[in-house]
Amino acid sequence: MKIYSIIKKSCAAIVLLAMSGCNSWMDIYPENQQSSDQYWQSKEEVYAVLMGAYTNLRNSYQTYIQWGELRGDGIDLLSTSGDAYKIKNLDININNSICKYSSLYTTIARANAVIKYSPGVIEKDITFTEGLSNSYIAEAIFIRTLCYFYLVRTFDRVPLVLEPYVDDSQGFNVQVSERNVILDQLISDLKKYAPMCKPGYEVDWQNKGRATSWACYALLADICLWKGDYEQAIQACNKVINSQRYSLVSNEEWYTLYYPGNSIESIFELQWSNEFEQTNSLYTLFYNETNNATYKVSGATRALFEDESIREVDVRGKAGSYLADATYDGKVWKYAGTGIYGADGEKRGTSERDANWIVYRYADILLIKAEALVMKGQENYQEAFDLVKEIRTRAGHTIDLDFPISEQEALNMVIDERQREFVAEGKRWFDILRVASRNSFTTYKSYLTDVLLENVAAKDRPQWEAKLSDTNSYFLPIHKNEITNSGGTLLQNPYYANQE
Repeated sequence: MKIYSIIKKSCAAIVLLAMSGCNSWMDIYPENQQSSDQYWQSKEEVYAVLMGAYTNLRNSYQTYIQWGELRGDGIDLLSTSGDAYKIKNLDININNSICKYSSLYTTIARANAVIKYSPGVIEKDITFTEGLSNSYIAEAIFIRTLCYFYLVRTFDRVPLVLEPYVDDSQGFNVQVSERNVILDQLISDLKKYAPMCKPGYEVDWQNKGRATSWACYALLADICLWKGDYEQAIQACNKVINSQRYSLVSNEEWYTLYYPGNSIESIFELQWSNEFEQTNSLYTLFYNETNNATYKVSGATRALFEDESIREVDVRGKAGSYLADATYDGKVWKYAGTGIYGADGEKRGTSERDANWIVYRYADILLIKAEALVMKGQENYQEAFDLVKEIRTRAGHTIDLDFPISEQEALNMVIDERQREFVAEGKRWFDILRVASRNSFTTYKSYLTDVLLENVAAKDRPQWEAKLSDTNSYFLPIHKNEITNSGGTLLQNPYYANQE
């Protein structure tokens, strides 16, 4: 669906979401539509639209996987055709379906509506307090910010829409904004609204499935790391750490991150529950009993765990994140099992295909802080080293890494640990791109090209090197339909301009 028509339909006719009788807010679905002057009369209506935004956010999980993993070296594809294969092999054009971003703008539209109209409901509903309204707005800010963070990391420049679209008579043409303009807006929003977000909820799973102030600070830390504001990233990480609400799960309980999920380590994850007929395709995409799964772990990922010189068992490797036996070699296990394979873990039953998708967890906070410390200078390497050691110790390592003596060694220490820690969690490509983009792609651009060229045959390297010489190629193009529907307002990523 077109971004412009989506924004019009989602915000010109605000969707009325009715409360179902069950206990899960994810069971709220559209029943009919009301225009904005007829809607927004009670706190229940604000809540319903907010919950609809969460549902929309959840529905895009496959997009997060594709954007965060396909171009990296963390996972491989089992198919040698289709749009995903083209993205993986840098054969990218403006008609590729993976370049469509309309689903995220649907979510943004709902979040914008809550931000805009919630304050006006206070005067209409005497039970709706300013504090509750602000907390709903803060949740909507988190949702909108997360969507834009995915968009800017994937496309670099996108339309920055901060107002709901409520009048079909208006023209709706929005030009793209530069990356730093968008990131600055996101940082400003989170700094303002994070303190207004609730620190927790009465229902335990909502502490992981709805935005809390700590989820806001986790997102803020991640964005600041991308922006190069390392001190602010560290401060945001410290907010989460000092809250004392989160800790690493133990080595023995590591698999509880994924089954049943919502662990003490989790900060924010997208929720499904088979009890409420909510399932997803993570089992099928990453495992499946037959050979028609979509993804498997890459050789690069396996090498991090299976290097014979290491001689230590890492719980995140074989039998944890993935399988390495003759039957299921390379299949991702963390979304398919109930525990460590070969120990207490069994294959999820047909009524258990509801694994959550983790967006942020405590290990992420420790590694974001470690990376920011590295980038602040050599005097911080010891603290960064200790944070990485904490992650490795939980994973089962008893032998320390060599202490880094240069920025590149220290950075590799952190990024390699992120690859081990977040196997198939939608982060690997973004990690590669974040490192490469430092100092306007002048210092670590070769890190990205080395990763992508590692398994490319010598005869094909000149062609790939030509593609990778232009840093605009590291971002996806805006889909052709969006360019057409904008009436000429949207400008295409220059690398793909000759395809129009």
